[in-house]
Amino acid sequence: MTLAHDVPTQQSPAPASPPPPASPRLVAAVVRGQRIAVPCPEWCVRSHSEERLADLSDLYHEGETLALAAPEFGGVSEVMVAALRQDPFHRDEDSGMPYLGFDATGGGNPTSLQEHAALAFIDQAIAHFEKMRDQVRQLAEARRVAEQQTAG
Repeated sequence: MTLAHDVPTQQSPAPASPPPPASPRLVAAVVRGQRIAVPCPEWCVRSHSEERLADLSDLYHEGETLALAAPEFGGVSEVMVAALRQDPFHRDEDSGMPYLGFDATGGGNPTSLQEHAALAFIDQAIAHFEKMRDQVRQLAEARRVAEQQTAG
């Protein structure tokens, strides 16, 4: 008979220590004609070396841009444009922290949204699109009735 104290216990492997924080990627930027090295987050897709900046506070990081192609009379417009952004050398209420840049109209003037505000807006947009879906259902019914009236 084997007793519990005679059974070798299995030991869990020691938890892996977290990897050391990655060193920031350094990229070249040109400010007032001088080439300097600036830290750039991995998510940034801007070509800082191709920009000619008047001031270091003009430098910003931007991730991949998402836009909704919306039909309009005579074509399509990109609306609800969003991208992760950061103005590391611009001191304001966000203190140079990353934010979601959101431009509802696609006009090129994004507002700064933090997580809670961005998620609240997304919830509102989902509710709006659900209401639009209801309108499309009403449209289908209205067309069916109109077709019956014109056929009869």
